[in-house]
Amino acid sequence: MSVIADTHDATSAAVNHPQPEHLLDGNLLLATDGTASADGAAGLIAELCRRGRCRVSVLAVFAPAPMPVPSADPSLAAMTTMASDTALRDEFFTRVEHQVARAFEGRTAPAVERVEGPPVRAIVEAAAASDTDLIVTGLRVHSLMDRLVGDETALRVTRATDRPVFAVAPTLTQQPRRAVVGIDFSKAAMRAASAAAGIVADGGTLTLLHARPRLDVAAASNNGIDQPYARGVTAALEGLRGTIAAHYPRITVDVERRDGEAAEALMNYAVATKADFVAVGRHRRSAIAHAVLGSVATSLLRKATLSVLVLPPADDD
Repeated sequence: MSVIADTHDATSAAVNHPQPEHLLDGNLLLATDGTASADGAAGLIAELCRRGRCRVSVLAVFAPAPMPVPSADPSLAAMTTMASDTALRDEFFTRVEHQVARAFEGRTAPAVERVEGPPVRAIVEAAAASDTDLIVTGLRVHSLMDRLVGDETALRVTRATDRPVFAVAPTLTQQPRRAVVGIDFSKAAMRAASAAAGIVADGGTLTLLHARPRLDVAAASNNGIDQPYARGVTAALEGLRGTIAAHYPRITVDVERRDGEAAEALMNYAVATKADFVAVGRHRRSAIAHAVLGSVATSLLRKATLSVLVLPPADDD
């Protein structure tokens, strides 16, 4: 029963915190590379501006070639690399300008800030300098090769920043109407629920989903506490649902329980119900704990086929 009491305390603190609830009304930073993977992010920002929410900065970061073109003449190699970088840089920034202009067609588009250097560092530094409330990026749907090559920018930004990150799939160009939030009853999850509720459009639906790992299912069954555990989780979810619904009467809030790993359960349910995005909170863990337990946010961003909102851990987590 102590779990339920702690849950209610954390819920009240999270819902009363002003920042997660009003991310779309704050300072937004659109970080885009002009590719199709960022079309949704640019379109969503433009749609929000059409609705009167438009405190947005646009950042385009060009990453120069990491090494010179091989050549027997080092000076020739350097000049070749510089010429190649110049052409690629011009093409890159032109592509971004065209993307933003298309998204804001018929309206004045925000100016694009041009930066050169490592994209993740540039995005994180720009977000801190402009006191950004929400970083909006594109989301590339990963192939097996993408996973072998390495993590994408959106995932690396979530690890490096202390700001919420909304990785938007190319298909999401309107304010979302359906969201699924991973609930583990931590403060991070409560903030994610509040943030997602603030992003869902009027008349939309927010689902609070708790996934119980299979090891916990087996342990609870073996110890004879499966039913008490289930009753406690159900009561805690209903308490959270009631609190969120009272603060956000303009949307419908429901709850779901699943057995299985959280990232897989969240994504499967979200896809099955045609949700627009999933939301999770990142936990503050030691390197050892992270290596052993992994991260739901990391798993989602690596496997996502729809948009993902990630809330960073707070100082009191």
